[in-house]
This record gives sequence, structure tokens and C-alpha cells, in this order.
Amino acid sequence: MSMPPTTPPVSRTEMISVFRSLSDIPSVSFPSRLDSMLLAVCKQGEISAVIDVAPRRMGPSSIMVLRPGHIISQCRQSDDFDGFFIVAQEEKINDILPSLHYVIPYSIHYNANPIIEITAEELETQTLIYAMLQRQIKSSDRLFNKMALSSMCEVLFYNTLGIYASRVNNTRHNSRREELLSQFIDLIEANFKTERAVNFYAEKLFVTPKHLSAVLKEISGKTAGEWIDHRVILEAKLLLRTTGMNIQEISVALNFSNQSFFGKYFKHLTGLSPREYRNRISES
Repeated sequence: MSMPPTTPPVSRTEMISVFRSLSDIPSVSFPSRLDSMLLAVCKQGEISAVIDVAPRRMGPSSIMVLRPGHIISQCRQSDDFDGFFIVAQEEKINDILPSLHYVIPYSIHYNANPIIEITAEELETQTLIYAMLQRQIKSSDRLFNKMALSSMCEVLFYNTLGIYASRVNNTRHNSRREELLSQFIDLIEANFKTERAVNFYAEKLFVTPKHLSAVLKEISGKTAGEWIDHRVILEAKLLLRTTGMNIQEISVALNFSNQSFFGKYFKHLTGLSPREYRNRISES
């Protein structure tokens, strides 16, 4: 498989962009940390990539949703790929979808695999919405165009949320617990480099550490401490894999007291020392 020649994006505005190839997205080069929300739909062919340092593959009739912060590298798409990508600035989406954070509890179930297969009917619906967005973006000078785009974005993201939610065994969670999970994930993203104590996050959320971990374990299968460790290790792997920083510099960047402590922490959670991990990656 190889990346196709670069072609112009189908259409775009400052709020939302539509592309036929991942290589066309201006903000994405490999490796890349996403700064926007990305919805990918594969109708035919396949795409392979390393997402958050794990190899992934999208086959026919599948979708993928990635929030800002995900890391993509080594992306390839087959010559017969047919599909599309919709990129939305998160702040713009938050303006028109104030309850978008409800995506998080469902997407958490797919944190280890953000790609899911969809039915022919679901694929047809996503394709119709894409075509409507494409047409509306091209008509950007029309009266009420911004309102129409906002409504289409609502349809797109709530329809996608419905697809993900239908795969969670019809499990329903108390809205307060969903809210707590959403806020916790946002806090981790903002503070994981300097704060690894569950107490810090519990105090910010006005709950006890025990309650926080119990709720997260029930909803996502991981405790608060496990989520914090997961995010720190993900960042450490990214730095080891994609930068020339030495291990001492990485330990400082992640606010460890010294290189030795960072090494023990990394090996405890991954089974490899930072140096062993970097050597293994360079050999692969």
C-alpha cells in the first residue's frame, strides 16, 4: 500500500473541512498529534496507521473517531481506498454542540481500538451526511449558511455517537457519572505532565479519591490511577519514538524527580526500560 498523490481537499471552511485522502489534510504530517476532531469513514479498501503507538487497520465499512491529542504515524492507504475524512476544530464544535462531552463515555469503550465496523445502512447514512456537508460548504456565500452547517454538524456527530453507543451493550450510565468522566479526562489532558496523584484530580472534581476511582472503574474499566498512568506512558512512548530527546530530558519533561525513577516507572508499566523500548522501535 502507498499514499496516493496529493490532491486538493474536497471543500473546507474555518469550522469544518472535508477531504478524500488523509494526506490532503494540511494540519496532518506524520508523526502528528491531532489538534482537531477527526472522523474517518472507509467504504472500500483499507487504511493502516500507528495510532497512539499501536498499529491499527481500517477495512471496508468502518469508521474511526479521534479526539484532539491522539497521535498518528506511519499512515498508508490502499490504491483502491474509497472513503472520506471530516475534520472539525474542537472549539467550533463545542460552540454548536454544548453536550459533545457525552461522546467521551462511549468512546472510552473504544480507547484501545477507535475503529468499529458499521452496517450498510449506517454507512449509507454517514455518506449522505458527508454529501450534504460537501454541498453546503461549497455554498458558503448563501444566506444562513453558517446555521445550516451547524445543524449538519449536529446531525453528523450525534449520528456517529448513536453508532458508538449502540455497540456498548445498551449500557446506560447516570448523567452525573458521565459528566465526572468527561471532566476527569479533560483534567488529565491539561495536567498529566505535572500531576500524577489521584487526590489532585479528586479535589478538582469535588469528590473523594475512592468515589472517583469507583465511578471510573465502573464506566471505563480503569481506575483513576490507571488512567493517569496510561496517559503518562503514552506521552513517554511518543517522546521516545518520535524525538531525539535523551531519557534524562524526557524524565524532566514529564516532571519525574530523576531519570532512575522515570525508568522504574516506565518498566513497571510496560515491561521494558525506556532504552529497551527505544531500541526495539528503532529495530522494527
